[in-house]
Amino acid sequence: MKKIYVNIITVFIPLALINFWPQVEWLDFGPDGVGDLSSIERAKLLQEEILIPDKPLILAEGKTVIRAALIIRENVDRVWLILSQPERQIEYLEELKETKCLWRRQEEDRVYFKLEILGIDLDFTVIHRYYPERKILTWSLDPDAENDLKEFHGFWRLYPWEGNKTLARYGSQVKPKFKLAELIIHRLYRQRVKNSLLSVKKYIERH
Repeated sequence: MKKIYVNIITVFIPLALINFWPQVEWLDFGPDGVGDLSSIERAKLLQEEILIPDKPLILAEGKTVIRAALIIRENVDRVWLILSQPERQIEYLEELKETKCLWRRQEEDRVYFKLEILGIDLDFTVIHRYYPERKILTWSLDPDAENDLKEFHGFWRLYPWEGNKTLARYGSQVKPKFKLAELIIHRLYRQRVKNSLLSVKKYIERH
């Protein structure tokens, strides 16, 4: 029997807009990307912290929404270049055991992922869509593939930041094929999400 793992990394998401995911029209955080942040959150961002809440939003039927914002010490074009090659995640996310780009077009690709973490396996295939003029990348499960998740959506949106840096807004939503206790979701969330985003940040800044 295949085991299932629900905590995926790869922004602060208005809850009322979740049903429209992953449309890009509403991914607007102001001209500088911080229009929705409080003064405290902006101060933390200036210290180049990864902004992430203590707990994920947990919606009906086991859905969770992960949200974060971070500053990357690289220019937007360089950050975009790396994030728009999602198969490279195996180079910086230790829980990934296999990635394979199945096909790629100018504004879309299809990538297979295999995760193994804490003795739990997960296989899924994702369609990524690219909007380079707005520096937006979205993803969702390939409905034609055999996936160990029922739903998985997400996005990155990039903004130029002073000092030739990048403000990255990130969000993801996941729904497993089985019910998972909130306590377990919170535990996985606290342990993994921030570490995974930190791995993304460090990798891009090294490369």
